[in-house]
Amino acid sequence: MQNIELKIRVDNFKSIVDKLKKNRAADKEILSQVDTYYNCKRKRLKFREENNKLFRLVLYARPDKKEAKVSNFDMIDFNKQQAQALKAVLKKAYGEKVTVKKERKLWVYKNTRIHLDKVEKLGTFLEIETFVKKDITVAKKEYGKIVKILDLDRYKKMDRSYSDMLLKKYARARSVIKKI
Repeated sequence: MQNIELKIRVDNFKSIVDKLKKNRAADKEILSQVDTYYNCKRKRLKFREENNKLFRLVLYARPDKKEAKVSNFDMIDFNKQQAQALKAVLKKAYGEKVTVKKERKLWVYKNTRIHLDKVEKLGTFLEIETFVKKDITVAKKEYGKIVKILDLDRYKKMDRSYSDMLLKKYARARSVIKKI
């Protein structure tokens, strides 16, 4: 599977929500997510627990850049019992890298998911993911429309995943402690 994604840092969601409503995006739900990342050399491997109902293993690859990026991914869903067993095996096999906890407000516009994220220890972000159904050209057009509708060019774009941002933050904290 494939999507086009962008992550930006935002101070608040009010103007974005106003634009989403004005353009008839669907206000879906609030998702409480815990993503556990594992040490994986060539790609990113995470296990997502969502609202204590959805349990999903995700393997994905995408470049670290600030502009729109194409992400290639595979997902497998598990029931709760299988999920706990799988997490134990992944921890033994790969080692846990970092855990990201967030509250995500989900909006949907056609084939685009708009995430208004409150990430523990990092702050507030907006993330868009335009799903590529058949033709990437069609997806790029929809992605461009969302960027324009939400006026996203005025925000600071992020080139890293939440997991990488947290790891960087933890590394800075460790270096400060060493200096003390």
